[in-house]
Amino acid sequence: MNEVEVQIPARVYLPKYQHLINSDADINFLYGGRDSGKSHFIAQKLIRDCLKNSYFRCILIKKTYNSIKESQWQTLKDIVEAWGLESLFTFKINPLAIDCVNGNRFIARGCDDPQSIKSVKDPSTSWYEEGNQLTMDDFITVTTTLRTNKAKIQQWFSFNPECDEDFDDFWLYKTFFKDKGLSGNHEWNLKVLDEQITFKYTATHSTYHDNRFCSSERKVFLEQLQDIDPYYYQVYTLGIWGRRENNSPFFFAFDRDKHIKPTAHNKSLETIAAFDFNRSPMSCQVWQTDYSTFLNCIEAIKLPDSDIYKTCDYLTEHYPGVLWVVTGDATGRASSALVKDNLNYYKVIKAKLNLGDRQIKVPTINPNIQENKVLCNAVLQRVNVAIDPVNCKALIFDLTNVRVNADGTLEKKNRKDPTQQADHADIFRYVCNQFFKHILKMS
Repeated sequence: MNEVEVQIPARVYLPKYQHLINSDADINFLYGGRDSGKSHFIAQKLIRDCLKNSYFRCILIKKTYNSIKESQWQTLKDIVEAWGLESLFTFKINPLAIDCVNGNRFIARGCDDPQSIKSVKDPSTSWYEEGNQLTMDDFITVTTTLRTNKAKIQQWFSFNPECDEDFDDFWLYKTFFKDKGLSGNHEWNLKVLDEQITFKYTATHSTYHDNRFCSSERKVFLEQLQDIDPYYYQVYTLGIWGRRENNSPFFFAFDRDKHIKPTAHNKSLETIAAFDFNRSPMSCQVWQTDYSTFLNCIEAIKLPDSDIYKTCDYLTEHYPGVLWVVTGDATGRASSALVKDNLNYYKVIKAKLNLGDRQIKVPTINPNIQENKVLCNAVLQRVNVAIDPVNCKALIFDLTNVRVNADGTLEKKNRKDPTQQADHADIFRYVCNQFFKHILKMS
């Protein structure tokens, strides 16, 4: 490798982040409000490491590969040019990469192609931009890829603290931030094969107040959010954890305070098993109702790698001896829904749960979405709906996040976006349509 001697004075880094220049933590989290300079600092720090370290191979990570060029890659390029170091780096577009004359490099990978992440040989460093958009699976995929004996493994996260679910349930918050202060040094002490191992991580919270380069116009805009949208002011100005708001909810009558409450299975009542067959894994919900005044969701089920057989086995094991009523996706009756032995889904359910014909209550076609929107929201308004906070998180997620298009249809074209999968939203629609149509006739 070529020797590269470059002096980068500490003053080029914002004071808020200078304590991280020589950080030996395993993971460094930089999070908070917009315009705080956190991504810019990480790029500066990684350029420094690329020039200084004898071995450095960094993976640039985002949710999608195509979004990396205009974010991390471009930020690194802009800083290299601002520092007059163009002769030391080669910026490649296809595929996205940055090579240093000393042999060190940056490699771009998106979580939309996990295999490409696993294929990187001996990476030492990772930078997750917009890390709040990643799943636990994404994080584990990258973390388990970081393995080399040539340098210390180190990870960097930059993000705004919002998520599509209750942040108390969000993997990133639960794992690294719950019951911690906004900023600080933390560690896990683990014993592995009689060896005591310490895993260190840092959290650095910042806002635009920490960035002397933030323009007056941006400061004014960020402060105006307090009047425009208090939620965005909380997340983007103050940098405080929040749940991303749905400005066009399909289930506009859903009220977390009103509808989320503990439920318990009552063996003396009929139990509804409602299914959606749209994609694997199979989705199912367990409900109980008097078909008039109350409707309780006991559990929302989405087992990993499940099919109709595994789902029915789960119901039999966890709800023994109940009197089942089954409803759900009408397409499960179609010949295109054939599974084993020339059976459709509902024939399998009937056999597995030992049901009679009258216990299968499925319409010939699924409800019209636009009309069904009125019914579902009427049920939420007029019926005592209770959804268990522990066992029905998938349903709560959909009722909170599923959006409606201008034509009244559900926004669900992109299966890669959890807010557009809507499998459990669909099941709730089927339940309302099958058992509560009479609600619209009530005065």
